[in-house]
Amino acid sequence: MGIRKKHSLFLAFILFQAFLNISFLNKNDFFSIIILPDTQHYSSSYPDIFYQQMNWITESKTLLNIQYVIHLGDITNNNKVYAWEVASKSFKILEDAGVPYSIVYGDNDMKNPEKNYYDGTRHTELLNRYFPTTRFEKPDSWWHGGFFEPGKIDNYYCLFNYSEYKFMIMNLEIAPRSAVLNWADNIISNNSSKRVILVTHDYLDRYGNRLDDLKTFGMNGRDKNDKLKGNNAETVFKKLVKKNPNIILVLCGHKEGEFQKEDKIKESGDSGKRRRVFEILSDFQDERLKGSDEKSGKGLLRVLKIYPERNEFVLSTISALTGKSKEGEIHLFLDK
Repeated sequence: MGIRKKHSLFLAFILFQAFLNISFLNKNDFFSIIILPDTQHYSSSYPDIFYQQMNWITESKTLLNIQYVIHLGDITNNNKVYAWEVASKSFKILEDAGVPYSIVYGDNDMKNPEKNYYDGTRHTELLNRYFPTTRFEKPDSWWHGGFFEPGKIDNYYCLFNYSEYKFMIMNLEIAPRSAVLNWADNIISNNSSKRVILVTHDYLDRYGNRLDDLKTFGMNGRDKNDKLKGNNAETVFKKLVKKNPNIILVLCGHKEGEFQKEDKIKESGDSGKRRRVFEILSDFQDERLKGSDEKSGKGLLRVLKIYPERNEFVLSTISALTGKSKEGEIHLFLDK
């Protein structure tokens, strides 16, 4: 074999090895998403715990390879200015540390702030005052995505990449309106190459049942234009999760407790194959601090490690106050 031919083969081998190293992750490589459950008691009564959670996240950014923080709604307990100020200050900690985040609003975030009850109207004026779209949509921002309504944060999606993997976080209002579901379906279906994490506040209870409790927060029935005020969790599942094979996770809060639910959804055609989707409830609002009878949340949050090369999620619950895990790890596999 001539020297030139040997040199060509050696060069081809080197290029092939380089391609392998660039294009594929090690199966043990992971990144983390921090799931931040209902913070309503922190913003109202325990702001220091809220700040401690955010500081713990920023301090753990490198160790856990944190790519995003996802808030599950009920940012406040009563939709009051002072609570939104605490929330805004808390998320500023993430912004200053360059940690991307997304938010959805919960039932308590849309109460009538003057009368402190549900009146059938989505009062998101304070949400949009303290988290205007300009807080995200600006030059050189870490944020990329789009909004359902220009200038309103009520419904929006976030895009991010990890290596060659592309992700979308679809953040939906509580009890999404039909127009919102149609918009989300269009966005998700037109981005079929992206793995989608769907986030909405009111979806599962602690037993894994999809919720149908719109009446409890005034979103049942129709509005003055004869349109549904909102849709329940089962409708969200049918109109979005079942229809879009790129949805891999549904995250929610609202109901105190934890639950991980695996759905096996039949793929199109006659193959009989089924895809896995995981629906995860996380809410610790009823947890009490030691020596206190008042509900707080105890600084608990969840770490979701994602191993994209092996389609595995590893879920753990950790206290930002102590750094200790509440329980053991939960392993979830998209395919087996």
